[in-house]
Order: sequence, then structure tokens, then C-alpha cells
Amino acid sequence: MIPNRRTLALVLFLAACSREGTQDGDVTFNADVAPILFENCAICHRPGGAGPFDLLTHRDARKHARQIVEVTDSGYMPPWLPEAGYGEFAGTRGLSAAEIETLARWANADTPEGRPGDLPPTPQWSEGWQLGRPDLVVHLDRPYTLAAEGPDVYRNFVLPVQVETTRYVKAVEFRPGNARIVHHGRLLIDRTPSSRSLDAQDDAPGWDGMTWGNAETPDGMLLGWTPGKVALDPPEGMAWRLERGTDLVLQLHMISSGKPESIQPSVGLYFADEPPTLHPFAFVLGSRDIAIPAGEDNYPVTDSYVLPVDVEALGIYPHAHYVAKRMHVFAELPGGERQWLIRIDDWDFNWQDEYRYAAPVALPRGTRLVMEYTYDNSSANARNPSFPPRPVVYGAQSSDEMAELMLQVLPRNPQDRAALEADYERREVQGAVAFRRARLAANPADGESHAALGSTYLHLGSVEDAIPHLREAVRLLPEDARQRNNLAYALALHGEPDGAIQQYEHAVRLEPNFGAAHFGLAGVLLEQGRTDDAIEHYREVLRIRPDAAEARQALERLVAGQ
Repeated sequence: MIPNRRTLALVLFLAACSREGTQDGDVTFNADVAPILFENCAICHRPGGAGPFDLLTHRDARKHARQIVEVTDSGYMPPWLPEAGYGEFAGTRGLSAAEIETLARWANADTPEGRPGDLPPTPQWSEGWQLGRPDLVVHLDRPYTLAAEGPDVYRNFVLPVQVETTRYVKAVEFRPGNARIVHHGRLLIDRTPSSRSLDAQDDAPGWDGMTWGNAETPDGMLLGWTPGKVALDPPEGMAWRLERGTDLVLQLHMISSGKPESIQPSVGLYFADEPPTLHPFAFVLGSRDIAIPAGEDNYPVTDSYVLPVDVEALGIYPHAHYVAKRMHVFAELPGGERQWLIRIDDWDFNWQDEYRYAAPVALPRGTRLVMEYTYDNSSANARNPSFPPRPVVYGAQSSDEMAELMLQVLPRNPQDRAALEADYERREVQGAVAFRRARLAANPADGESHAALGSTYLHLGSVEDAIPHLREAVRLLPEDARQRNNLAYALALHGEPDGAIQQYEHAVRLEPNFGAAHFGLAGVLLEQGRTDDAIEHYREVLRIRPDAAEARQALERLVAGQ
């Protein structure tokens, strides 16, 4: 049937009345604005979210209408740092020009609410979890209190996991417990007692600093949290092992708010039904050789790495602090072509994030990965925390600087993963040795550098090179049980059992709940024929950590043989 002119005119009139935001008077919260806010903003601006206010109702949005227009028009919200066209990422945040215009027209029209029937359903989160109810939730057993004032705090919290058998984790979701004070978080795992020993150093939950003991990134994963982070569905076939007796270690970077703040983070774990079939690898490019003069507005930091095998890049996580300005990361392919991995021309420390590629990026063997960061330590940098500017060096405080890039890759041939890991480890060890030697040349009394260099030599199997640096670490840091434990281990390897026993005993006097030191001491005592003393220290290990399988097996053998 062909409509007559009158029918056609009526159809066009009704369509004009119902279309979204064509005239100022047509734009309403329910029909036009709510869909934009629910899709792009509610993940943070909701009860329990990281945003400072909610945007789920007309009343909420109306109070902040002008602010919404300002931050969306400037591109500050929703936060998204990568430049378009320099890498395609999953979960890209951003508003179209039409959506930004709709928000402005709504504010200019005095924020009308509209017809109730036009309001879409309010977004729902299962008890606050974006991915639905987790299979297991682990949390800090008691709150930590952040002081009202002071420097940034990097605090590492141990979250024991109660699983009876090995499970495979396909996804992780964080709930920081107090998003207002958390700048970002990072998750590691520890299959040893080392983190619990560090946790026992004081009465408060966790321990300060960038020292993680034996904690490590699980099976090549990038596991972090930032305000506004959207949880993405996990890739098929890619999960990480969670073994019985494993602890999660959650490092939070926290910033004081001007009043004491309580925080009690939790982590939701989602299990896979089958073991993983894909095994990614994550590595870091970067530099600790950072010394930016006051007033310098174009300070470069670069690093590169040549891939020894064919890989596909899956995700990327750039990291720096306040005076960083630009981050350019690309791959120089063997044929000379440049493949962009990420480009950020206006870095904002407050909105750092990790990014997963929308599709894996093929990088053949021989590709040179390049990171080029630029820092602006001048007064023209509005994000510079120091005014007037002061010299900035490498360090963990946010008023210091860092230059790091984590890249997650998947070897095209699964058998190549071991070769990639070995090649990268050689590079890292060489870099660590050079860095610590340079630090000691500048300051021979740097106990932490002696400790780190000694530990690196131990890792390389160079016990004779390790021992002098570990002795210096003990001399310079006499109350640090970790250094005595490391020296004891090196002396035991070097065939000096008496010296090892002395250092282990000193370590457990300093820190009675240092399970690793008790375990090492028990082993040396047993080799010296002091069975009863060894039994005592194995029992101490099990008191500290009842699920320590090696200690339990050793104790059972000794008791059965008595």
C-alpha cells in the first residue's frame, strides 16, 4: 500500500517527535541522556563506584549538568588516554560528537526529565560485581587505616586463598574497598611463605614498599585495577593456576584524603572448568635511569627489545607518574614497517589503565619493540606536583618518576615460550646487575642495592659473587631479617653451615614468624645431624603456615624415623 501525502506527513511528524535530540526542546533525560550516562558513566558514577557522585537518576544528573557538559566537551570524561588510530583496543571508552552535543543541548534546555516510559532500565551489577557473582571471593581479614596526611603509600596486602585442589582462574575482578583513596592496584601470587613473613613485620595488615618477596605475576597475566576499569570477558582457553596454599598479594597505591580512611579490599575469582590451552608471557620494558632537571620540558626515556620468536601481542600496560607527557610504543617489523602498539599524547597519571587489543597483533621474530616516553618537568605542565619544579628522579613515590611498559604476548608456537622466557630473563638480569653496580658506584653504603645485587648473583648461581654483597647488606641493614635469611642461604650453598645457622637463627630472633628462615634453618640443622632441632623448626613452619606441604612431609619423615 502506498501512503497518501497526509499519511506520509503524519509519519514524518511522529518520527521527528520521537527522534533523539534533534531540537533543544526534544532532548530529555529519560529518552536521550540516560542511555548515554548508563552506557558510559554509570560504571563509576553509582553507589560503591569510584566516581565522586552518582549519575543513575534525573535528580543526580541534573545537579551536575554543567559539570557533565564541561568534562565531556573537553574530553576529560569518560577517561580514555590512547589516541585513536594507533592500536585498536577492547572496551574503548569515549563519546561520539553527537552524544556530546546531546548532553549540551539537554543542559541548555534546563535539563527536562521527559516521559517515564522513555527511561531505559537502570544498569544492574550483581552485588557490585561487573562479571556477575564470583566463584570465590577473598578479602583482607581486617581493615587497614590510611593516615590523614603524608606521602603516597604503597601497601602490600596478603589475601589467603582457601582452595583444596588446583583451580584455574579465567578472570579476576577487584573491589578496592575504598575507591576514593586508591590510585591503582596490582595483583600477584605467592606460592611460598615469604609474603606472610613480610606481613608479620608490624601489627597492621600488609607491609609498605615495592618489595614483594617471592610474589610474582601469575602465568603471564596483567592483573591490575584502576578507577573506572571495565572488567572484560576473559579470552577463551587462557587461565592461570591457583594452587592449594597460594596467597594473593594485592599491592595498592593509596593517596591520603586529609582524614583517616579505612580500607578493606576484596578480590573476586572466576574459575575455568578446564586447564588453560594458551600460555601467555608478560615482560617489562623501561628504565630506572631517570634524572629530570627542574624546568626540563622534553626529557626522553627509551628502551627496546628484539623478539626472539614469533608472538601475538594481547595487552599492554604503560606506567609513569605526574610529569610524564607522551608515551609512544611501536614495533619495528623485520621488513622496516612500523606497527603502532599504543600512542598517548596527553598522559594523565590519574587515569592510567591496562589495555587489551581488540584482536591479537602479530609480531614476527626479529621485531624490535620500542618505547619512547617524554617528560615535562616545567611549570607549564599543569599536572606537575611541584611548583616551582624540582629535580625528579626514579622512585616509587608519585612525586618521583617511573618509566615502565608491560606487554602481554602469546608465542605463535607454544614450544617457543621457554625460549622467550630465557632470552628475556638474560636481558633483565644483565640490566639489574648494571643498574645496581651503578647505584653502588654512586653510593657504596646503599644497603638495598647490595641486597638486590647479591640476590641477583644468587639467581645466576654465582654464590661467591653474591656473598660479599649479602654480607654488606646485613652490615648496613642489621635489623632486616630478609637479608640475614638470604645470606644464610648463600652460606649454606657455599659449604659454610655454621655461618648459615648463625644467620638463620638471627633472622628468626628478629622475626619469629619468618617461615622461610625456619624452613632453611631446619634443613641445615638436619644436614648437621641435629634432628631434634630440625624437627622444632619444621614445627614452627607449620605453626606459621599449616599448609606448607614440604615442611609437613619432612617432619613426618623425621618423626617416623625416630
